[in-house]
Amino acid sequence: MKKTTVSALLTLALSAASLSAAAGVVQTFGAGSALNYPAQYAANFDGNTLLANQYSEGGLLFSYVGSDNNGGCGFAGVDCEANPGDNFSAAFSGNYMGTDGLGAYISIKSTLRDLTAIEFAVDSGYLSIFGFWQTFNDSVKTGSGNFNLGAAGVGGVIGLSDVAGFDEVRYYAFSSDNNTNITRFSAPALDSVRASSVPEPSSAVLAALAGLGLLATLRKSSKSAK
Repeated sequence: MKKTTVSALLTLALSAASLSAAAGVVQTFGAGSALNYPAQYAANFDGNTLLANQYSEGGLLFSYVGSDNNGGCGFAGVDCEANPGDNFSAAFSGNYMGTDGLGAYISIKSTLRDLTAIEFAVDSGYLSIFGFWQTFNDSVKTGSGNFNLGAAGVGGVIGLSDVAGFDEVRYYAFSSDNNTNITRFSAPALDSVRASSVPEPSSAVLAALAGLGLLATLRKSSKSAK
């Protein structure tokens, strides 16, 4: 193998390792903002006809916490608990998941590999979408952030990405902006979840180096056999 090739690969490996070490959760908005490659996991809740908590679809596990949870909600535009006909999330089509109550949130967990990017449609039981999210990896919080997506009933898509990976996202919806008090009353709703897992840059480079090493060995064996 040429020295220049080895040097270039080592430089790439060091750069990738540095990028991974400096990783953090990046918040984006809009479909395709976090997932610039095909999604490996997807859920729309259309199969959740029993409005189940601990609902699994497409390699993702969904649950909700809330003292007044509405059974995971159900068909869009309907408050599935005490007031049928009330608009809880007119922005969504088909089934979706929603909850409310003190400290209420919706959890998205990966049942396979750590996620490196996720996008999901969000709405709120309040008049405006003042969202708050947290990411976790092995029960350790890795990031959090607020966002404002305007009027409820219109909805929007939030994206989160982190090359270091995360295995859970929690979504809260509060009545005011820049709120980080997770014990307050929250009324989140979400739908149309897309997520992916890709190798960390350092892992990908190490795999490439291993492959090139194997290729060099095969070439040497081929020459010896001649």
